[in-house]
Amino acid sequence: MKDGGITGTYMRQTRNILAFGAVVLFLFVLKAASEVTLPIALALFIFAFANPLMDRLSRLKVPNLISIILVLALVVVIFFGFIYVLILMVNMLLDRVDYYAARVRSLDALLSGYLADYFPEEGEDFSVLAYINVDWYGLAVSWLTSFSSKIISIFSDAMMIFVTLLFLLLERATFLPKIAFAFPRDKSQKFSSMLGRINRQMSKYLLLKAIISLLTGLLFYLTAVVTGLDFALVWGVLSVLMNFIPTIGSIIVTSLTILMAVIQFAPDAWINVVYVIILTVSIEMVLGNIIDPRLQGVQLNMSPLMILISLSLWGFIWGLPGMFLAVPIMSIIQIVCAIVPPLKPVAVLLSSGKTYVREYRSQEKRMRRRRTQSGDGGAAASVGDIILPEGENPRDGEASGQEN
Repeated sequence: MKDGGITGTYMRQTRNILAFGAVVLFLFVLKAASEVTLPIALALFIFAFANPLMDRLSRLKVPNLISIILVLALVVVIFFGFIYVLILMVNMLLDRVDYYAARVRSLDALLSGYLADYFPEEGEDFSVLAYINVDWYGLAVSWLTSFSSKIISIFSDAMMIFVTLLFLLLERATFLPKIAFAFPRDKSQKFSSMLGRINRQMSKYLLLKAIISLLTGLLFYLTAVVTGLDFALVWGVLSVLMNFIPTIGSIIVTSLTILMAVIQFAPDAWINVVYVIILTVSIEMVLGNIIDPRLQGVQLNMSPLMILISLSLWGFIWGLPGMFLAVPIMSIIQIVCAIVPPLKPVAVLLSSGKTYVREYRSQEKRMRRRRTQSGDGGAAASVGDIILPEGENPRDGEASGQEN
């Protein structure tokens, strides 16, 4: 009996080590073959966006082929519109780069005059920019002027994404029938339920995120127009894109907008800088920390720490596009782990834990009342023995479709 227990423990440990190794190998392949895997992932991301529209057209009795053509045409229009706006933004920056380079140098001279007393060894020629020793002007001009060559790479990647999206849309109607005939009835139903749940959650998340991002971009654009900040279109578009990157994206776009305000208005119009700070921070606080969590709260139940780790991991694997995909990928992993019984502890760790905290505290209060009523602390279970109810317990072996 003892040998059987040791063997079982050894087998479980071996299985866990092999599973961890398989996950690491899979992530390595994703990074090594990013030129292939990233376009496929982006195509799946766009497919999740297009799914609600396809469902709506299907309910309106629009033929499937016509629906696919309409969706692809919409994707193409959005893509070329984005490229046009991107080129327009780059040309705007190139036209004004010399002026703002002079503004940066004047601010550098002003700041260096204040800090010169703290760096006496540098002499009268002390400069903050020279002290940092970064050719910021050369880097900026080089990046902007090389953008035209990057357009070719963008178009080649976009073509692969477009073709993959086309085949996904063509295969869309056959997913569930193929699953039904490929697996036994109980497994096919569970798998179909999981795909349906992933589809619903991703569609709602992306739709709400798109609405919040567009609203954020509009408010950033209006902030720039009202305060007189240059490149209003740049800040509007940038805030839309960066809003899809949780927390980090908002910090980056707000910091860049404030930095631009300092370069443009300081030291003559600090009041405009204050206006930009108040408005941009307020927009991100209200939309990012109040409205967005309330709208997404029912759809997503993820740990902020795990989201940050996910951003770092997928950013390392796929760069900036990976950070856009980090939350949807993490949500899919959480759904799959919640449905597969051996992986339910992973789903619990990925969740925010608010449900468990409330349940834990309520059970803790009930046990304290029982100990008080019985007058015997040893008879009642200790706080550490609290077990979460069925369907919420991470050690519960039964599959549950409810997201924790």
